Amino acid sequence: MNKFYRNTNQSFVIIPFIISTFFMPCIVTRSFAEELKDTSRQIEFIQHQAENRPSSSPYEGGIREVFDFTSPLSPPCERGVVIKSPEIPFDLEQLPRSIEIPATRTTATPRRILGNMRFRHEMAGLLGEKVGTDDSGDVYNAGGLSSYYTGPKELFPGKGKFGELYRFLPMVRWYDPAYYYNAGNFHPGSTVTGEFTNEQCVACHNMENPGIVTQWKQSKHGTPPEGKEVVGCDRCHGKNHEKLIMPTYDHCGECHEKQMKGHREGGRGSHAHAYHLELIDMGCQMEKPAEETASCLACHAIAENRCDGCHTRHRFSTAEARKPTSCGVCHSGPEQYEYEMYMQSYHGMVYQGEGQTWDWTRPLNAKNYVVPTCSYCHMPEGNHNILSMSAAYTYMGTSLVDRGAYRYKATRDAWINTCKGCHSPRFARDHLEAMDEAVKLSFTKYREAMGIVMALYTDNLIDPMPSDLAPDSRGHNVFSLMPGKGEMRKYNVSNIERLTYEMLVDIIGAIYKAKAHNAYYSPIYGYWEWAQDRWLVQIKDEASKLKRFAAIEEKVGIKHTAYPFWKHGEYTDMLLGWKRKEWGK
Repeated sequence: MNKFYRNTNQSFVIIPFIISTFFMPCIVTRSFAEELKDTSRQIEFIQHQAENRPSSSPYEGGIREVFDFTSPLSPPCERGVVIKSPEIPFDLEQLPRSIEIPATRTTATPRRILGNMRFRHEMAGLLGEKVGTDDSGDVYNAGGLSSYYTGPKELFPGKGKFGELYRFLPMVRWYDPAYYYNAGNFHPGSTVTGEFTNEQCVACHNMENPGIVTQWKQSKHGTPPEGKEVVGCDRCHGKNHEKLIMPTYDHCGECHEKQMKGHREGGRGSHAHAYHLELIDMGCQMEKPAEETASCLACHAIAENRCDGCHTRHRFSTAEARKPTSCGVCHSGPEQYEYEMYMQSYHGMVYQGEGQTWDWTRPLNAKNYVVPTCSYCHMPEGNHNILSMSAAYTYMGTSLVDRGAYRYKATRDAWINTCKGCHSPRFARDHLEAMDEAVKLSFTKYREAMGIVMALYTDNLIDPMPSDLAPDSRGHNVFSLMPGKGEMRKYNVSNIERLTYEMLVDIIGAIYKAKAHNAYYSPIYGYWEWAQDRWLVQIKDEASKLKRFAAIEEKVGIKHTAYPFWKHGEYTDMLLGWKRKEWGK
């Protein structure tokens, strides 16, 4: 029987547990209270620092700061407005006590300083540094503990049905040119004026940017086949240097109509919807600061909006696009391990060993290539609709479907026909069926884990519970794993939610991709099937601890309250959910 209170050794363990549980909240509360009391001293310190460092004030003759009320988490703004800071001066004596003032010159958009200022001063004292902005150029040692976040100096408004809720870094104009770069309000402008012919462009850029001229001359645009015209700079970018155009798939489609048609015909999960549908309307894109989602933006947007994501400018080489390395730029890493799985297969091994000797200008078929590559299988005969060989959309492999079911017979037969270039149809069918069975089995472990986690949630045993966290991107506090209701994510969640998310999104998705590419190492020894076993053990271990802690607390009469650091912090307070909750949107 588990009567721990009768065991003196166990009582010895529980005493410090009780002390820490009852008294730690008092310590935390005292720290918060002290921080509030120190606000006036912080302002006095900043005022003293600014008076002794005149160069640190952005205005001459006194301390006046610019405050931004159109920060990344601000209420809606109109499309076409580049967000900058309104110049609203304040006197220090008139400031609300909750606002902290940057003491040094900053190039970023000024906003309220997030996080614990007292902590920064303590760290600065230990390190022998001053507290300052992260964009000052000063070196802040030991992880930048004495610095504070300033944020981007310029942001562009978002787009789409949630565009009013989030912002982009200006780099978005290069990846979504139709909406940003080619629009007057977001065009980067030019120091060169006038209209120019292709010959004039080439002459000047041969000195300014010789690399792109060399690449262009190597392309069929610059050195076309006999009987074809040169496609010059002015054809794609226009003649007016002050209003240069960044080409989109529409521009390319004027000449490459078949390829553009295939690209745009792709359904959900294809390149055609990688940006607008799969990124900018998703919670993780909206909720996080613009700097953090910039890399997501680059892959998703260039895949949908431009053609040079696969055959890069200014050579636009089909040979380059046919190589797996071109696909691997985006299709690699957690959640999309296609490139790694291909490389671990026999196909990938042969490609790595011999691919440098192949003639990549030749059409993709078994006569010209020893083994298939990404485009060989997913873009047969140059079909730019990459879903032409897809059975069903499964959110990167996180939804369960039997791809061998009779309703997908036509797609399965098409795959077997592709494999027939080098294999017998019986060999291909057996391996595809092995993939089906392994994928279905992988979901049994996830269901087992979710059964445990949902029971914990129902019994209010998860620490922290959703109400103890920052709001999600909709401004709500919904359990992230709640089927059909929650926003599945690996941040702003409890540890057991993170583990369960990883089991599904990272591991089950990877098992499917490993089996589909016939990779040998990863499905067993790598991050996948045995890793799924490890994650299941970790979830059970976490669940066991949560239940045991709850039982102990009930026995000794402790009512645990989640610690405030789960809900607030320098980074956590930047999440969109707080603003949406405030706005009621």
